[in-house]
Amino acid sequence: MGYSYLTADKMLAQGSKPPTGVRLPFDVVVLAAREYQPLLPGHDVIRVPLKDAFPSSLDRSRIKSVAQEIAQDVRSGRRVLVTCHQGRNRSGVISGLALVDLGVPPSDAVKRIQQIRSGLTNPFFLQMVLQSRFV
Repeated sequence: MGYSYLTADKMLAQGSKPPTGVRLPFDVVVLAAREYQPLLPGHDVIRVPLKDAFPSSLDRSRIKSVAQEIAQDVRSGRRVLVTCHQGRNRSGVISGLALVDLGVPPSDAVKRIQQIRSGLTNPFFLQMVLQSRFV
């Protein structure tokens, strides 16, 4: 399992599938890989089981809602890890939208995820972040 911090204050991180039975230094863990939804005792877990493909309208709505929830958690001082299988695309769209909600311009959020995690290679998820607007 590997993860990278996306914010300087180390409150938001993105990574690959987390191991079970290990206490991670996060309050909240988001599980975005449809194929990997383990129990993670000791953490608040948000389950967003996605495929790394074109997201349905229901999936897009859930992605946006969870991103806003994550941003609120970060603002409240909770440490959040967003994961998927490789820690690149499904976690990238959620993390990217959370960064935008936290005030990072969409293009900067994309650059950060691409540089730190080699992420957002899925064109559908990339466009979701680039076209996002939160008030």
